[in-house]
Amino acid sequence: MQVLTLIKRTWVMKNLICAWIFLFLLLNSFLSAQTGVRFGLKAGYSMATQYGITVPDIPYTVDTRFRHGMAGGLLVYFPITESFGVQQELLYVMKGSRQDIAMEVPPFNSHTDYHLNYLEIPFIFRYEFFKSGNFKIFGSSGFALSILLNGKSELNGFIEMGGARIPISASTKLEGVDTFDYGFLYGAGLEFNLFNKKCFFEYRFNIGWNTLNMPTSTGDDPAPLRNQGYTFSLGIYL
Repeated sequence: MQVLTLIKRTWVMKNLICAWIFLFLLLNSFLSAQTGVRFGLKAGYSMATQYGITVPDIPYTVDTRFRHGMAGGLLVYFPITESFGVQQELLYVMKGSRQDIAMEVPPFNSHTDYHLNYLEIPFIFRYEFFKSGNFKIFGSSGFALSILLNGKSELNGFIEMGGARIPISASTKLEGVDTFDYGFLYGAGLEFNLFNKKCFFEYRFNIGWNTLNMPTSTGDDPAPLRNQGYTFSLGIYL
């Protein structure tokens, strides 16, 4: 079943990527002459983490840290008015988190890094609320569908038994995590001209809707976590 699921997931992702790239090139060919429709590229830095419900009676403490990575891809912007429009994107985004877990009895300390890599398809509403010459400030909000490409967890730590500290480590593929994730997006940015090209810098906050069952280093039931992240991107309109 796992092999069939992986084959099906790979087939869906490949077809979706090919369809989106084909649509991107087709639109670029037919609409590049239309005033206002813009195609572009973006890339940047991603700070990803995960959050969940705190359970008061667990026998250990959890400290969540960021996973640092990258995000980038293609975009097309459709204006509706002079200041308002919608933007469709196809991005590769690194998500996940680092979970530091400590327990007093028995003495236990571990660091689990969750690496989740997604194909993300945001649908963004963008509004320009300040303009001075070629300089613009805009806000954005919307939602995104994310498709899990691959994932793994890396465990490092130790447990004390009989006065001896025993190191532990493991690296495993993440199985059983939902293929699809949904999130809400909020952001702001600056648009400006550079070398006769329209460029932009954008900050974006992404908060996940789905609860993902992430495996724990303690051997307990999976931890219910949701994706959350911050991205800082530079982009250019072609």
